[in-house]
Amino acid sequence: MKNLIIFLTAIILFIIFFFLLSPYPVLLGGVAAWVTTGSFLLQVIHIIKNKEIRALSIWMWSALFLGVSCWFTYGMKTGDIPVMTANGITAILASVVIILKIWNERPVENINPIKVRKMKNVVMKMRVKQIYRIKKVK
Repeated sequence: MKNLIIFLTAIILFIIFFFLLSPYPVLLGGVAAWVTTGSFLLQVIHIIKNKEIRALSIWMWSALFLGVSCWFTYGMKTGDIPVMTANGITAILASVVIILKIWNERPVENINPIKVRKMKNVVMKMRVKQIYRIKKVK
């Protein structure tokens, strides 16, 4: 239910922005750029907080990085500051997600392996072959 309310809020805000800002396309583009960039910031915060990145696709994030980097370059060449700023920040955030994914999925050597040790008043279960060998030897 919470997710539906969030989505409906986004739809209502879109309708409000559409009617209020359609006469001002540069302002509408600026709002769109900052909301989009903000959504990636929320994703990066979520990843850092939960450290859960297995479901993320490295291909998708790499393609996103390439795309927003190209848009950043386009913004630089045309002098479009909102396009340049929003896509530059999004490229940085996408690269942070890629680095976190690579870092958290790296193989880690177990420094302190669990060692089995004898404990007082604890009976260890023996394997069937070991029991058979013990009976045969006696």
